[in-house]
Formats: sequence, C-alpha cells, structure tokens
Amino acid sequence: MSELEKEALDEIAKPKKRGRKKKNTNLITGDIAADQFAGSLSEIQKESMVTQEAISDILVESMKQAYLEWSYPGLFREKDLSEEDEKTKELIQCEIEFKDDLSGFSIYDLKVITPEDDIVDDAYQISPEDYYSLTKKDADDGTVVRLPFDVTRLDKAYVRRVKQLYLGKLKEASRQAILSTYKDQMASLIEGTVTKFDEDSGTYEFSFGKANAFIKKDSQKLMPGDHFVTGERVLFYLEKVSENSNPPSLDVNRTSKKFVEKLMEREIPEIKEGIVLIKDIAREPGVRSKVFVESTSANIDPIGTCIGPESSRQRSITSVLKGEKIDFCKYHTNKAIQIIEAMKPAEIVGMTIPEDFLDPYVHFEEFENDKDYIHPAVTVIVNNGAQGVAIGSHGSNVRLASRLTKCKLTVMQADDAISSGVKAMMTPEILKAVSLIDPTLIKPTPVKEEEELEDEELYEEEEERSEATSEVAPKESEEVIEEVKEEKKEEAAPVVEEVKQEETPVKKEEPIEHIEIMNKPKISLESLEAALEQKKGPSETRSSYRNKKKEEEKKEQAPSLASQAGAMPIYTEEELAEFEDEEMLDEDLDQYEDEDLDQYDQYYDDDDGK
Repeated sequence: MSELEKEALDEIAKPKKRGRKKKNTNLITGDIAADQFAGSLSEIQKESMVTQEAISDILVESMKQAYLEWSYPGLFREKDLSEEDEKTKELIQCEIEFKDDLSGFSIYDLKVITPEDDIVDDAYQISPEDYYSLTKKDADDGTVVRLPFDVTRLDKAYVRRVKQLYLGKLKEASRQAILSTYKDQMASLIEGTVTKFDEDSGTYEFSFGKANAFIKKDSQKLMPGDHFVTGERVLFYLEKVSENSNPPSLDVNRTSKKFVEKLMEREIPEIKEGIVLIKDIAREPGVRSKVFVESTSANIDPIGTCIGPESSRQRSITSVLKGEKIDFCKYHTNKAIQIIEAMKPAEIVGMTIPEDFLDPYVHFEEFENDKDYIHPAVTVIVNNGAQGVAIGSHGSNVRLASRLTKCKLTVMQADDAISSGVKAMMTPEILKAVSLIDPTLIKPTPVKEEEELEDEELYEEEEERSEATSEVAPKESEEVIEEVKEEKKEEAAPVVEEVKQEETPVKKEEPIEHIEIMNKPKISLESLEAALEQKKGPSETRSSYRNKKKEEEKKEQAPSLASQAGAMPIYTEEELAEFEDEEMLDEDLDQYEDEDLDQYDQYYDDDDGK
C-alpha cells in the first residue's frame, strides 16, 4: 500500500466534528427588545400626534386582526360572506397580552366551554374534557377560557400583515388627531412658516405648529408669482387634512376661490357681518379675479364698500395676492344685467338675448350648476375699437365674465356685428325690458336723460311765466295761425311769400312799425315782440340738446318776418276772398326771379309821390 493511500484512509477514519446548528433568526419567539420598543413609541408619538396609549392599542388591534386572518383566512380575508358566516366570524375571538416590562407577548384563543354533543364549531367552542387535557384545569359549561397559542408557529406573512394594519390604523389616528387640533381653522385662513426648501425636488415645507405641509413650487396650490425664503410667513387657505402622506399633513393652497373669499371677509367687515354678500367668484390665480357682490341694505353700495376709502381695502387684498387684480361687480338676478356688469370695465352697447333672459319665472341659479346644464351662447357688442378692453389681457376679461355668468360669451365690434347680421338688443332696450319685469331691480332712465328732463321742466315753467306776463299767449297766437292755415292753406301761402318780397328791403331801411297793414291788428307790435322774447325763454334754462334742435329747425324752415310774428293775420277772411275773385294772387310766386319782379317797381309810387 502506498503512502498516499494510507493518508487517505487515515483521513476517512478521523471522527467528524459536530457543528452547531444555526439559529433561525426569523423565528418568532414572542420576545421583544424592550428598550428599542419604548424608544420607538416616543418617536411615533412625536411624529403622529397620537398618545402612547393609543399607539399601544393600535398595535394590539393590528396583531389580533392579523392572527385571526392567519388562523381563519376563509372567514377574515373574504369580503362576500353569508349571514351565517358573519355570525361565526363575530364569535371567534383572541387576546394579545404583553408582559409588564414589555419584554415579550403571548397570544390566547378565547373559547366557550360546551358539552361535547352541543359543539357547533370548535373555532370558538371546546368540550370540558379537551380543556382539561390541555390545561389540567376544570371549567363549568358556558365559561370563556383562554387557550395559549404557540407563537413560534407564526411566519413572515403574519409579521407583514401586522405591519400593514398597524401603519394604516396609525395614519387614520394621526389624521383624526390633527383634525381635532385644527378643526376650528378648517375652511379658513391659516398662516405658516417656510421651514425648508428642497432644491432637488423643488418642494417647500411649511410649518403650522403641530402639523406641516409640503408643496411643490410648480404645483397648482401656489400662484405663479409665489417665491418664498426660509423663515417667511405665508398665508394659506386650509381645505382639509391630507391622507397622502404619513404622517398626514395639512392640505393648504393659495389658488382657490375660497382664498379670495376669506381675504375679503378679513378685510371687509360688512361681508363678515352679512351686510354685503359674495354671490360668486371667478378667478385666474395671479392674473385677475371677478367677484359678484350684493348688498342686503338699500343704503349700502356693495362695490364702494368692497373698494373702501381711497381703494384701501382693495389694495390690501391685492397685496396678499401678489398684484393679482380684482374686479367687484354688482350682482343682479337677471342674467342679461349680470353680463353687462361682469364685462366691466368694457361698456356693452348690445347683446343677443335668449328668450329665457327676460322671463321673470326662470331662475338660472337653480339649475345652472348641474352637470347636464347647457350654458347659453351670448354675443356681446361693443363700440368700434373697444374690443381689446372687452376681451382683456390674453382673453382674461371675457373668460372670467363667462365663468361668472355661466354663459359662453363672444365679443364683437359694432361694425362686425352689423356686417354679420347679428340680431342684437341694445342696452337701453334691455334695461327698459328688465325694469318692466321688476321696477325695483334697475332704473331704466340713464342719468343724462334725467338731467335733460329737469331742463325741460325748467323750460316749461319759464314758458308758463311768459304766458302770464304777455298780453297775448304764444300758444293762442299759434292756434290763430293754425286756423288760418287750415281754412285758407292754398291762398295763405302766396300772401306770405308776397309780403316776404315786399318787406325784405323794408327790414334794412325802415322799422317794422312803418309797414302798412290794411286791417287793425289785434295786438300792438311792441306786445308781439315782447311775447316773442318771452317765448324764447332764458338760454340758461334750456338744455344744450333743445337749443341745438331749435337752431336746426330754424335753418330748415327759414321763416319770413310775417311767419315770425305768428300772431297777427295780415288779411281778413273777406279780403282773402276778394283777392281770390280778382285773381290778384298767383298760385306760386317761387317761379319768378328777383329780376322778373323789377319790372313792376314802376307801378309803385314812393311816399313823396303820393
């Protein structure tokens, strides 16, 4: 045998050393690292705002539920159970017990002592004999006993399920704790401090005392112009407690319509007191907001109240909104008037009106917020060149007005609307129609017309005074002329023209008093001139509109001197009939020129030749 073979046999013949069996580190023994467990409870309490007692209860409940799901998966994991299974599920119970020093825990099944023949389900029942064989103890029928469970039988699935249930229950408890702390500040303004800004993720962290908020810089919760530094105080609108983070955080933003509403309540006491009401808000954060406001008192102007003395209230709101413009519009129940108000600062001259807009029995606020509601399309018309103001910067004005009125608004200039054949109703007609529906809603007469009406009333009063002081009223003189015109219309026309031809040179050379009149006038020329002067009235009592109209009428009529007198018939009825018989009057003297009439001058002697 060679030496190599001997060495091989010797190696085989050596006794093998027994190695220690590796301990299963994943085995559940029921032991707990007490120090680490106590430290974890304190840290969880600080982060979640939940007390240690509540945290312990959550852990115990999670362990119970995980154990029952592990032991009876058919009952505790299935969702759709029969009524009988639901009753059985309620009867199956267990207990989790921790040692006093938190160094370990035990699990016990709770069962009821039941005679062998009466047992229905051994999941919650046990016979006295079986109980004695397990515990060496006796128990009466109906007694609830605890049977210890060997925790070493549990596996990793149980641990994962405990962790999942624990985190979910702890999160809900933390949310409820935050809710109870901030319940009085829900749906209101809340001020926080910038504690951190993560440049990598672009996220701001805001502290609100016992809770935090995490908002990304480019999120829709911040306005486009919002840029903050660490330590800066920032005002937000608190909506709710977020459930997306663990522990839960506050859900705050600066872009909601409610943010503007709460700012107005803070800056305008009349809104907080209920004297001025906010009906609706349309907002584009960082650009512009439009607000419908209404006053509950006839003596309070809602728009002036919101703007404040020297625009102080409006400026305070705008400063918090980082320069965002805000327009206050007076609210009306009528939809057409709403559009006129919402389109300001643009002045609307007309619009297309759906029939429902002027129906007093239609109340749009009752159904315009429904999902199936079709918003009416309305074309608003503005003066030429005013389309830019109506549309606004990047369309913001008409867009916000559409949201505020719940209508699809389109802006057109007057010329474009006429060329397109748009059938629109003018703004004065709209105001008049609305005033007929509800006279208290709006005054149909504009301010300018009211001023002209006052001027007309003063003018009429002045005319009454002139009638009282004149010997012959102008009204009576006008009636005389009307009678002559009606009875001798054809004959009177040439007579007037003839007098015109004769009196033209007399007006320049001789006074009117030297005109020779065949029959005796009813009044003197002095009285007639005084009456005419009184009829004109003082210029300061007439409106500019009436003066202009009088001048235009005078230019068109170009009355003769005789027609200006107006109160003195030149011929009697007998003389007119006599002229007709003698055919001294021609039907129309306008066919003659002045040169043709010069040939008849030789037949007229001057005063020296008489």
